Amino acid sequence: MKQRWQIRIATLAVGALLGVVGTGYAKSLPTYDTMKATAEAQTFEARGVHSESDLPAAYQSYATTMTTEIRDYADGYTFTVPWRLTNGRYESQAKDDGSTERGYFFNLAESSISEPFLVSFTKRDNIVEGNVSLQQWNTTWYNESVTNMTKERYLALWRENRKDLSGYTLDGDLFDFKGATTARWDSFVRSDAGETGSTFFDAEFIMAADPTQRYTMTMMYPSKYNDYMMQGVVKNVVPSFKLMKEKYRNTGNLVLTDEISYIKPSGFKVVTQNRNGAVLTKDFYRIEVGLFPMDKTVSIDSRASYPTMTARQEIADFYVNELVTNYGATIEGYKTLIDNHNTGSLIVGSLQRGEGVAIKFASYITLTDSGQAVVARVMAPDNGQFTDEDLMKMVEGVRIQHKGLLSGGTVIL
Repeated sequence: MKQRWQIRIATLAVGALLGVVGTGYAKSLPTYDTMKATAEAQTFEARGVHSESDLPAAYQSYATTMTTEIRDYADGYTFTVPWRLTNGRYESQAKDDGSTERGYFFNLAESSISEPFLVSFTKRDNIVEGNVSLQQWNTTWYNESVTNMTKERYLALWRENRKDLSGYTLDGDLFDFKGATTARWDSFVRSDAGETGSTFFDAEFIMAADPTQRYTMTMMYPSKYNDYMMQGVVKNVVPSFKLMKEKYRNTGNLVLTDEISYIKPSGFKVVTQNRNGAVLTKDFYRIEVGLFPMDKTVSIDSRASYPTMTARQEIADFYVNELVTNYGATIEGYKTLIDNHNTGSLIVGSLQRGEGVAIKFASYITLTDSGQAVVARVMAPDNGQFTDEDLMKMVEGVRIQHKGLLSGGTVIL
């Protein structure tokens, strides 16, 4: 299938979306039915919870609906999805048109292997075709200017130029996105599939600050979950995408071992340190960082020779269970962070220390290549001085020096 900016298709479809989105001319993202989305979420969550999960009963929804934030400092962008992701990888591939595509490919945490939930986010060279300028190329759809283009015309051009999609129900439109020269979304599903088929969806961006590249989010999911998935896309995934200029610090300024280091938050001083970890303090705040023994083993991926993101999530679930079961913790936030291909988990909540005394905490947990648990934990008075995000920011600076991170051109996350 020939690929170009105007006709780049991901792999998803929209089913019930077509009954909600009309043929209006507003350039916007797809809409969804909130009541249907809520109902679909219940069955989605139940199917994603595995009996062997280490999560406490009160927090089983995190088995599927955990936020996952991806930050790629090398490729210069970030995005967030409102679901737990599994089997992640980062790939860089040469394409037939001479371009290079690199990005992330995931499965969503859903238990039925016969009904795939896939999501990817890629960056690809934006190669101009024909005798037009890059600026013109970036503002056309099948060589027709997108200025004042209606949704009806957008879809008509797509149908005329994509004969291979005969037999599919199509939807799509341009939409407004801050910083984008052009942004669009497309979806398709086999016309005779109904809710038994899969929906294919993509959203693509050409950014004014980076016009030689195109950024594409693609998804595939069972059409019966259309409203639930669209709610996540419209409210979370698309708005979260942005370009980044920050540089990644591969090694922290507090070195614990040859493999483990930590970026100290401003104002904190090291009061004790040994090969197993360190304690830092500032006013009434205390950070402990280092190797933490846990009665839990994880598998090592044979291809990458280190634990995968699934193993890292398993150890984080076990840690959440320990906090709740052994220390009476209330978990107020739990998310996965993929930080320049390094996967870890952030947990925030509160503890009761004595009658009426509340302590806030935030933890970051990940694994070394040999499967040892590394935890950074901050404890603070629950006085409202810091938000949950502030506390999580204090502990996310763990750095692991991976060995053999690249496996056959693919980074196993």
